[in-house]
Amino acid sequence: MGTTRRSKQTIILAAGLLCLLLVGVAFLKYSGKNGDTAEQGLSTYSVKKGDLVMSVAEGGTIKARNSVDIKSQVEGETTIVSIVPEGTYLSREDVDNRRVILELDASELTDRVNQQEIDFNSAEADFTEARESLDIQINQNDSDIQAGLMTVKFGLMDLKKYLGETTALKAVRKYDPNEQSKFDVTALINDPNQLGGESLQKLRDLGSEITLAEQELKRAQIDLDWTRKLYAKQYESRSELETAQLNSDRLKVRWDQAKTALDLFIRYEFPKEAERLFSEFLEAERQLQRVHAQARSKLAQAQAKVKSTEARYTLSKERLGKLTQQLAACTVRATVPGLVIYASGSRGRFGGSRSYIEVGQQIRERETIMTITNAEEKDVDVKVHETNVDKIRIGQPVRIVVDAQPDKIFLGNVKKIAPLPDQASFFGNPDLKVYTTEVSIENVDPQIKPGMSARVEILVAELRDVLSIPVQSVANRDGRKVCFLVSGGSSREIPIQTGAFNDRFIQVLDGLSEGQQVLLNPPRLLGDIRAASERPMTAKADMADSDQAAAEPEEAVNEQPPQQPETVAQDGASGRPDFDRAMQRRQAGGMESPGDRPMRMEGQMRRPRGEGREGRMRSSEDAGAAVPTRQSQGQGDNS
Repeated sequence: MGTTRRSKQTIILAAGLLCLLLVGVAFLKYSGKNGDTAEQGLSTYSVKKGDLVMSVAEGGTIKARNSVDIKSQVEGETTIVSIVPEGTYLSREDVDNRRVILELDASELTDRVNQQEIDFNSAEADFTEARESLDIQINQNDSDIQAGLMTVKFGLMDLKKYLGETTALKAVRKYDPNEQSKFDVTALINDPNQLGGESLQKLRDLGSEITLAEQELKRAQIDLDWTRKLYAKQYESRSELETAQLNSDRLKVRWDQAKTALDLFIRYEFPKEAERLFSEFLEAERQLQRVHAQARSKLAQAQAKVKSTEARYTLSKERLGKLTQQLAACTVRATVPGLVIYASGSRGRFGGSRSYIEVGQQIRERETIMTITNAEEKDVDVKVHETNVDKIRIGQPVRIVVDAQPDKIFLGNVKKIAPLPDQASFFGNPDLKVYTTEVSIENVDPQIKPGMSARVEILVAELRDVLSIPVQSVANRDGRKVCFLVSGGSSREIPIQTGAFNDRFIQVLDGLSEGQQVLLNPPRLLGDIRAASERPMTAKADMADSDQAAAEPEEAVNEQPPQQPETVAQDGASGRPDFDRAMQRRQAGGMESPGDRPMRMEGQMRRPRGEGREGRMRSSEDAGAAVPTRQSQGQGDNS
């Protein structure tokens, strides 16, 4: 145990000495930069005039300009039975012959279509029967109503016939069913002049019979008196006297019968017949009202049945049509010429195993199965970061390099810029906001296929014949842009005024002349040296950066600008005044100009999650924190 502890202490002590040695070497190297430049062998750059190009470089993906997505139109899930191989080119002849390119399992749909046809035929029969029943009911209602009208009409005619037209109409008008007023027969008997028709005729006949019977009775009584007188004088026989007596008695009975008949007619027969006929007329009217109500009810029932059966028929027809369409959708035929590309991607919302289209694969409704693309016309789908989207305009020229053919440069222009950021990128990195931009390609090579990666450089602006120096030659001292002018074997700090810049060079408006020599990496302040001594790994990276800058030739000004870099911001103070001021402005929401970045170091390549474009991580760890900058191209601070 003691030996192990002593070994660990020895290793820790050796590591500590090694760190101190590295810190000392770094301190001596950086402290010697304030001396003579010739002795240090620092790299310089000769100020030149030339063209300064501002551009936005992003990664993108080749896509077909015109494409047709083949999706499943079958509800639920279905299985792929057959499919054309991926990469098959559909010609115009295939389209004319309606070549089958995809078949889905249709066994279940076939059974459902057969069953739905049975339901549809039943619904159609019920609907036809309901319509015929409606027509029959309409005719029956007309017949019933017409019969009721005739009954009312005949009842009124019977009433008029018995009471007379005037009296009958008067009685009908006076009748009020709401007040339940009765037919006044007594008034008619008391005033026979109001009567007419059969009742008046009957009344007259009865009166005539009484009068005739009375007169005949009087005559018979006179004959009887004379017969008695003659019999008393023995001029008439006894049989003649009895005959006269019998005739008188018979006529008296007849007279009494006539009077009784009139009394019975007035007291019973006339009121009974009058009220019977009047009641029959009223009942005929009520029956007519009931016929109308029954006709409306039966008609409504027939119409409701028609609507119900029609709705069932329509629904059944729609279902049959929908199932028929889905059954037809199980067989997909070629409609446009082009290249067949299978759809592939993650099934889950937040990722998952990658699924591929193949025979036996389960396909959901509206899921894309394949895409038929036009191989002759292509575009590039580019994701532009939010810091650069304001610089891009429709119609700007573009240079495109496809990764599959890096030795060729294709030209194009910006066609479309999305107004909102891409939602799909939020799942991979919520802090990353990119805008989908479409770029056209001119004179596209047939060997370039959709889905290939490409590097796109969008030309934002171009300055002709301007002075420029590398961005790493500019430093920020107390709010001023400065660089170190090399003259006579020594360097001195001079203020300059800067203009537009890209990721490598910055325009010089005032302070320098063509042909002057400036340091590529300006000397650092004492605070930077202390920070570097506290972080030996950063000091080693700074030395490597200085060596790399010294090894770059001056002709690098004419080289193509590299891919747009990305940086990651970290909190913390460096102890360096100019760096701390840049950090404060950044946290306050201000943009940083190249002069605020006196020292840059290229580190590891970094690709943001969810993006197809390339970016670079540039940090300044010499102060203990990364500089929160994005190497975007635009206009610099002219102060």
